[in-house]
Amino acid sequence: MIIYFFKDRSKERVDFGQLIDEYFDKLENTILTSNDDEFVATFNLPEFETSYRYLITKRSRVSSLYRLNPNFVNTFLLCEIPDDVPLFVLRLILKQIDELCKIFEFAIYHERIENIKEFNMFELITLLQKERTKFLENNPQIKKYSVDQDLLNEVCTYQSMIRELPSVVKDDIVANPYIVLKDGNDNVYFSVNWHVGLPTTFPPQLDFVHIEEEENFVNLVPIQVFYKYIEKLMYEIKDSSIGIKIRYLNENASLKARKYIRKMRKSFLSTYKYENIKLIDLIEK
Repeated sequence: MIIYFFKDRSKERVDFGQLIDEYFDKLENTILTSNDDEFVATFNLPEFETSYRYLITKRSRVSSLYRLNPNFVNTFLLCEIPDDVPLFVLRLILKQIDELCKIFEFAIYHERIENIKEFNMFELITLLQKERTKFLENNPQIKKYSVDQDLLNEVCTYQSMIRELPSVVKDDIVANPYIVLKDGNDNVYFSVNWHVGLPTTFPPQLDFVHIEEEENFVNLVPIQVFYKYIEKLMYEIKDSSIGIKIRYLNENASLKARKYIRKMRKSFLSTYKYENIKLIDLIEK
């Protein structure tokens, strides 16, 4: 998926020094590179193990440029977005593109849009979702696993905030990412790692908990069994801005929870029955 950026001829020209030094270079998880033909700003999304990138090229890559609105000038700036990401991740990327357009007064163009126009989030999501569907149909070798859209949105919401959660809880707490599993029938399950004794967050939509009693010694327990013994020790994060139910064990409760591990042992499952996949491998039904 490629979005091209244009500038109204009546507005000031793009200050690429400002764009690179004052914008791209100051964003987190961004890597800047260049060669004789192009400048590249790669935006990493570590929570989702994916990335997208901006390019400033020496030559235009817009096809049929001659038929586009002559009141706009091509900036030679474009954004390459992965073709197969979940909609939640696509929205994150488009939110950043929207910010860029507002700061630098860019208009955008995509080959499926009739002409150059102002950024419109809803229109682009609809368009790119159709493009994603076509891409996956044309590339059946790319394996995706379908899950309920509301469920996946909750999972992605938690995943997107794991770096901020310790400060929200205001405690020395571990916010581990989701562990995504699948079985031999391609059924998808969600888990999270709990190192016994460490204060930890527990996101919604869990099927299992990976219980780590010591390094490299991990067992899988169904979430119903885990909550049967541990739920009474847990707290819920009270923050209306979060919008999802996140529980946690504080330091004292996490130490108390140790004594229940023995009672869970009869319900332990082997991790070898499941295969780890990436969150980015999921797609909405």
